[in-house]
Amino acid sequence: MPPTALFDDQGRRVGLGAELGRGGEAAVYSVEGQPELVAKIYHEPPGAEKTEKLSQMVKLQSERLLALSAWPVGTLFIAGNRSMAGFLMKNVSRFKDIHLLYNPKSRTREFPPKANWRFLIHTASNVARAFAAVHDYGHVIGDVNQSNIRVSPETAIVSLVDCDSFQISANGKVYPCEVGVPLYTPPELQDKEFREVVRTPNHDNFGLAVLIFHLMIMGRHPFAGKFLGRGEMPIEKAIAEQRFAFARDAQRTQMLPPPACITLAHLPQEIGDLFISAFGPDGAGGGRPDGRKWIAELDALASQLIVCSNNKAHLFFNSLPSCPWCQIESSGVLLFVDYTIVGTTTGFSVEVIWSRILAVPSPGAGNIPSLLGYISSVEPSSRAKAAARRKRYKIAAVVVGAIVAFGFVVFSSDGFAYMYFLGMGVFLLKKFFDSDAPDEFGRAARAAEARLRNLQYSWQREASGDEFYAELDRLRTLTEEYRKLPERRKQKVRELERALYEIQLRRYLEQFDIASADIPHIKEGRKAMLSAYGIDDAADVSRSALETVPGFGHFLIIQLITWRQSLETTFKFNPSRGIDPADIQRVDHEIAKRRGEIEALLSKGPSELNDLRRRIIAARGRLQDQLETALMDVAQAQADERAAV
Repeated sequence: MPPTALFDDQGRRVGLGAELGRGGEAAVYSVEGQPELVAKIYHEPPGAEKTEKLSQMVKLQSERLLALSAWPVGTLFIAGNRSMAGFLMKNVSRFKDIHLLYNPKSRTREFPPKANWRFLIHTASNVARAFAAVHDYGHVIGDVNQSNIRVSPETAIVSLVDCDSFQISANGKVYPCEVGVPLYTPPELQDKEFREVVRTPNHDNFGLAVLIFHLMIMGRHPFAGKFLGRGEMPIEKAIAEQRFAFARDAQRTQMLPPPACITLAHLPQEIGDLFISAFGPDGAGGGRPDGRKWIAELDALASQLIVCSNNKAHLFFNSLPSCPWCQIESSGVLLFVDYTIVGTTTGFSVEVIWSRILAVPSPGAGNIPSLLGYISSVEPSSRAKAAARRKRYKIAAVVVGAIVAFGFVVFSSDGFAYMYFLGMGVFLLKKFFDSDAPDEFGRAARAAEARLRNLQYSWQREASGDEFYAELDRLRTLTEEYRKLPERRKQKVRELERALYEIQLRRYLEQFDIASADIPHIKEGRKAMLSAYGIDDAADVSRSALETVPGFGHFLIIQLITWRQSLETTFKFNPSRGIDPADIQRVDHEIAKRRGEIEALLSKGPSELNDLRRRIIAARGRLQDQLETALMDVAQAQADERAAV
């Protein structure tokens, strides 16, 4: 129970209302009569150092710090002994923890549909603004983590919380931050005792880069990935060894990104370079980008986004050839909710539009003329005939010469002595009479045939009518799909009815986030690794899914499965509850969206078919004469070749 009588540092009585939240160190209460404020009351009175620190923080408050954080605005004391009980700060109860935004599953549940990638980038820029403000006043956040930043679901404005843990500089004295989370701690501070460390903005900048990476890469941790070496590579060890899983030099880091996520290749070069600087070997020397550098590049990216033509909820960098989110979501991962409102009364009639499609005249088959008709009407050219005559004369001369020589050999007494010279003479005579005319006519025939094949290919591609009939078949398929949409909806509703038990069980298990669960041997680093592989709540836990996660062997898998099974025993199936209205709404939205897509495609059908028909007829007019000439050339060349052989 909180103290019943509290006074602020001005001596005014402060009444506490309902408890809004509780942690290991303190609880947060509403303040009677001041809804814009809340009171953080410690379970145990803070010591002298903490009391002095909070008093200094109240004096150091500024408009800029108050706009971006729940900075202490007044201290609270217990009546009577004047010991400090806690402090007053801005009420950010309507804000949500940042991890609920960057995790895709919780985002669809906790944030409005407008929380697309632009919203996430805007949030990242605001996080950088908050860090820059703290650093400009000479302070350091120190304990950077996913729980000390909250986001407005409506505006993406952020507010830093747990400010009493910050490292504060006042009047030449440093009040250190004595805590930290390893997943957001830079390599040079891993395994260090924070009480003995004076933090710097450069240390904060590592955690800032991790948070921005979370927001841009759908909750993935920059050091959670597949290790190519031997043994395990926990995230804390990967940080200490500077093994950035998304680095461009995977040969050095021996790490690969997890599946189903974008990488640096999907971001502008400048932002990729900032991540490399933040997580690379040179970061510890002061080279990590600060808030202002992130603001400049993130705001630039926000102005370079384009909307996916297939899903209006998908925005991506305009230098990419295609939408990366579509490819990821095709694997069954929902990243963004399509909030496009689809009208149901468009005045569209599928039968009317189909009759207009059928009314478009066909261009006909457009068959290519046959070569046979040309061959029968072509005679060899005079040049080919002359070549044929010369060849016959040469052959006759060779035959006569051979007969005379044979008679000389047979009937002359010395004829056989001259057989060698006779053979050489016949060979030389044949070489003399040989002609290259057949080769010449053959080459001409092959060239003509090649020209004809090219024209036939162009005809088939542009003038055959195949494209017209393929488009008509596509429109016919769309028309049939449109007519069956009511039955498709009924089928999906029946599927929901049959799967009522499984759906209720899954919805129940989805309430139990792994990040906030107390599971034996599953600490923060392992939880982040699970999230990197799409395992965020009890509903995601299965042996097959867990076996894909690096570092999770039989023992850890059993811990998670046992945890899920323990939750399943508390599930109560309620058959009377029926189908969740949200599931019916999702089906109706899916059907309405598909109806709108088909209507848009069919509405363009008649004009597109007419355009296609005109292009085909124009191509036929352009190619007909060329094709007839090529056919005649081939027929003539082949006739000449046959004649000259």
